[in-house]
Amino acid sequence: MSSSNIRDKDEALKDWVSRLPDDILVNIISRLTLKEAARTSVLSSRWKYLWTYASNLNFDASKLLVNVYEETIEEERLRYMCWVNKVLESHKSLSVNEFIIVFDLDDSHESNISHWVYTAISKRAQKFELNLFPALCWPPASGIYEFSQGCYDYLKSPCGLSRVKSLRFLYFDTVNVTEEILEFFINNCPNLDDLRVGRSDKLLRLKVVGSSLQLKCLHIDHCNNLEELEISCPSLLSFKYFGPEIKLHVKNVPQLVDVLIGGGHGIGKGKVIGPIVNYFPQLKTLELHVELNEEILQFPECDLPELRHLMFIVSALDCSSLLGLTCMMKSCPLLQKLTFKLEIFHYSAEIIMRHQIPKHSHQCLKVLEFVGFSGDPVELELAYYMFQNATILEEMIVEPSEYEPEAQAARKSAKKLEKMLPPGVKLVFH
Repeated sequence: MSSSNIRDKDEALKDWVSRLPDDILVNIISRLTLKEAARTSVLSSRWKYLWTYASNLNFDASKLLVNVYEETIEEERLRYMCWVNKVLESHKSLSVNEFIIVFDLDDSHESNISHWVYTAISKRAQKFELNLFPALCWPPASGIYEFSQGCYDYLKSPCGLSRVKSLRFLYFDTVNVTEEILEFFINNCPNLDDLRVGRSDKLLRLKVVGSSLQLKCLHIDHCNNLEELEISCPSLLSFKYFGPEIKLHVKNVPQLVDVLIGGGHGIGKGKVIGPIVNYFPQLKTLELHVELNEEILQFPECDLPELRHLMFIVSALDCSSLLGLTCMMKSCPLLQKLTFKLEIFHYSAEIIMRHQIPKHSHQCLKVLEFVGFSGDPVELELAYYMFQNATILEEMIVEPSEYEPEAQAARKSAKKLEKMLPPGVKLVFH
């Protein structure tokens, strides 16, 4: 085909696209990144301002922070803030689907950040994410940004109240928000179904209580001054808590099926897990963070008759055996997938079995997964135990450690795993 024919076809396609209604073109543009959307303005005079009506304002520039240094971080921050403000000055749509801020900023940038919070609410954002996690050091040198009183006053005004009702997803990370502000969102956003809060030092207590709440997901992560959390929410499906020991009150969560519990307290002590044991029989997925610093793992006695996926996130400075983790599996008769995510600094030179682990047949387990696999004999011992007890195992998934020396050892140990595999079991090595 000649180059002129190709050119003619391209022109015909461009003309066909340009004949589409504006709302369809804006919908297409909204699926692009903001920088890609802005580039469409040069296509023709008709396209010049279409991007300014994009419904997704995603300012996630976290990839730029991968190679940032202390001497360049402030320059990157200024460039980021200029970019966000320039886009917002041009943006004309009165409502947006999402408004996302992800970058290393702190309390010294309060005026810009508060302006963005105000703008997100004013534009009736359905999804609002404000993630200011630092790239270089913790805590941020100038302190964590605090949700301003001015923004809160606007939220409580008649105008703010009418516009915040569109909110469905709210995520604050490295933002100081108080109990009062979060409970305002919880109680005044009738469509809010996903609330996530991370690294807020000002959050001391929180009540998620109400029979009319539509909240389906509640995630609290590293709010290290939190003392008490009360949950009574019939619509809640997923609850994830990672942090220090707290007073946890849970009731009226009949639909809860997905739980993660973890943090520095050590899950084996059962101090946080205890209050939700009564809801374990209805769970489909359960993630537990385990610190192997105790002689004996003491999981609370419980039944998990509906559990399909169990994940252990294992942390340890030193580890001589992982077999103690299997003691909980007898409570999961329908378990189909078992995941071990390993964050272990060092394995003992020789395997020491402190207690004999009885065999228990797992007749529904189909998938066994190791994340952070290094190929150590301690890990191979656990894999071999599972091979002996999982009677219908179909697949073993291995994701090696992200550290190259351990990843190389893991690749070599994969050959040992292949020899240990029962007939018919497939090994998937990422």
